[in-house]
Amino acid sequence: SRAFPERFITLIVTLIIEIPVLLMISGGSDRLCKEVGRTKYQLLMAFLPLSSAISGNVGLQCNALTIRAISHIHVTTENYFVWLRTELGSSFMLGLSMGSVLGIVAYHASGNDIIFAFTIFVAQFVSILTAGLTGTFAPLIITFLFHRDSGKWCGPLETAIQDIVGSFSMMILSYRLLILLGPFEIDPKDTCG
Repeated sequence: SRAFPERFITLIVTLIIEIPVLLMISGGSDRLCKEVGRTKYQLLMAFLPLSSAISGNVGLQCNALTIRAISHIHVTTENYFVWLRTELGSSFMLGLSMGSVLGIVAYHASGNDIIFAFTIFVAQFVSILTAGLTGTFAPLIITFLFHRDSGKWCGPLETAIQDIVGSFSMMILSYRLLILLGPFEIDPKDTCG
């Protein structure tokens, strides 16, 4: 009961912040499906939880390392920028490597469609880079600016922001890239609607 009120509040904040994800996935899906066809649309939706899990893991790694570094006084208000830059560099490399891996999987899953693979690569890269930024930056802000327990607030905050950015990358950014790099010939049996 001692931790219930504050932890409950963080979950409510997470729920409120996650509403745009609900709207993104439920709102513009028909148009995307019509543009790329049912098969690629289903593949795109299948990559959403993969991308979210991978980038979420990066965010949690950055978050845990930063919270520990703050608690052991390895990161202070005087040197936080060096830590942030180092973690962003690691996230950049993780984004390139995991984006490439997911892009290769997407290439094979889509029947060797290089445009689809590139789209998944970009979405994963953006998602991981953002996860690294939010996972590292959230404990710094919560600890040094708001003087709150980053262990309680960072997880839900980072998760919510990452879900929004990851869903945006996979749904909106992918949609725009597919339209920009398309058009696609869609088999009449593969049309939506």
